[in-house]
Amino acid sequence: MSRTAYIAREQMERITERILTDYGFDPYDKSVRPVPIEEIVEFHYDLQICWEPIDRLDEDGMVMAAIIPERRQIILNETHRDLFDRKIGTYHFTLAHELGHWVLHAAERPHLRTGGRRSEERADESSFVYYCRSSSRKPIEEVQADLFAGCLLMPQPMMARAVKQLAMLGSIRLRHLYGLADCLKVSVSALAVRLDQLRLLHIGRDGDIIKPGTESPTAVRYEQMTLDL
Repeated sequence: MSRTAYIAREQMERITERILTDYGFDPYDKSVRPVPIEEIVEFHYDLQICWEPIDRLDEDGMVMAAIIPERRQIILNETHRDLFDRKIGTYHFTLAHELGHWVLHAAERPHLRTGGRRSEERADESSFVYYCRSSSRKPIEEVQADLFAGCLLMPQPMMARAVKQLAMLGSIRLRHLYGLADCLKVSVSALAVRLDQLRLLHIGRDGDIIKPGTESPTAVRYEQMTLDL
């Protein structure tokens, strides 16, 4: 497989915005609502979502999900089903992450993007598998799939509109961001990273909401999306 080309955030915003508009989800309208990630995966991309125990893929990490492009399957780890059931944000982010692998990386094999498949005898797991694990050290493909997921689930125009609406109510508090995370069906940790990434808001260590340009020089910056486990 060729070396994965790095996609900057600005380009990733354009890629994910095109996906949303092609599906019929307008990130520029007046509403703030969750992105229908299950429907986009299953109906727009014709990918199957299934459940299997897949801890075997990585003995050293916590495997959350995997995608087998040859089979057009996203496999969620049955071992962690309770976690997915309890945390809808983790479930949605994981689906979006695996879709990111399909959009960004399976394109290296064009027949996969056009719906063609190899024979079932050759479509085994060893042929081509990406899997999502909880780890602070990630290869570039995983970092890019995380970025894709954040941009897709929390599109830039909708996030800017949400923050503007919150600001009209007065001072933005941490409870407001928890409410926004619930509205978008994402984890508050992924929301915090996205707001910081877009330079809309920054959450300080003590939970204070800091406006862009007013944070202290020692403030911790978020560099990539994280799964809220």
